Amino acid sequence: MSSVIFIFDLDNTLFETRSIPQSLTAELFAAMRTANRGVDAVGEIVLERAFLDSWSIPFPVVAAKHELPNRLVHIWSQFHQTLTFSDPLIPFPDVIETLRQLRSQQHFLCLLTSGYRGVQLAKIDALKIEHLFDLIVIDAVDDVHIGKAKILVDLVKSRDWRTTDMLIVGDSATSEIAAGLQLGIPTVQILRPGVEKTESAGRHILSLKELLTTGS
Repeated sequence: MSSVIFIFDLDNTLFETRSIPQSLTAELFAAMRTANRGVDAVGEIVLERAFLDSWSIPFPVVAAKHELPNRLVHIWSQFHQTLTFSDPLIPFPDVIETLRQLRSQQHFLCLLTSGYRGVQLAKIDALKIEHLFDLIVIDAVDDVHIGKAKILVDLVKSRDWRTTDMLIVGDSATSEIAAGLQLGIPTVQILRPGVEKTESAGRHILSLKELLTTGS
């Protein structure tokens, strides 16, 4: 089996974002509901839909989609800049062993995730998966936030990678799958519970263990 450069997404690919303690999100959502007052307030249904979308879509996209007022965006940003996890997060059952086996097969494993830098780092630490990756890159929404496609372009150039040797594995049709299609990198969509299947992905799997049979 030839060596593959695997590009893995994090949220809803390696762990279920809804497994984040409800006590944390309840505090945030309550603060945003309280602040949702005034002439630019959005409807309660709109706000609840925004909360629902936030489990799977980067919040700047959510905020633009639902036209959330700046004060709600500020509350979200301030909360996530200081968010930490006191208890471990649990990866999906197929994650740890699959990543270990792929590394033992001499594949290169890269974790590429979008979100607030501190939160994404806290998730990785709480999941205890940092040691399983050769490279971790965060597209930080509270920093430059250039997007996964641009990050991948830079990686290809700086590391002299060939797109034909790469494989993007993730759940989001509008994020990592879209980036792969844009750059001509093969894509695999993992259909975790609740993930909507996109026919644009090159391949669909139900478990990361399916990557072990072909390496692609």
